[in-house]
Amino acid sequence: FPSDKPSLIFLFTTAGWGLCQAQLVQLKENVNKFDDLDVNIYAVSSDTVEHLSVLHQEMQPPFPFLWDPEFKLIDHLDMKGEGVAKLGYALVDKKGKVIFTEVNDHWGEQIDQTSKQIHEEYKKMEE
Repeated sequence: FPSDKPSLIFLFTTAGWGLCQAQLVQLKENVNKFDDLDVNIYAVSSDTVEHLSVLHQEMQPPFPFLWDPEFKLIDHLDMKGEGVAKLGYALVDKKGKVIFTEVNDHWGEQIDQTSKQIHEEYKKMEE
């Protein structure tokens, strides 16, 4: 998963699940908490591309949804649950190396705590 800069990846299970939608709404409303980090932000799920497309059109977040039906990225992050992605987030450097992952069903509702941890891990990566 190499990129021009590090990637901040937020994982969710299904587009139709209220818990996942709640986390994504919080991320959309608070995405500016990550403006000071030089990262690409993605939301990743193994749900169907149709479901992801509908949710993305409804939400219109300032970050893309990535479809991972074969769990390639999700497995790389070691964030696969029972046939779906675990809810959580990860930071990956620009070479694709996983810096850290966190399983948390409520990462959006706990956005201040999520942001604090991501900022701490980003600083370590920069050192």
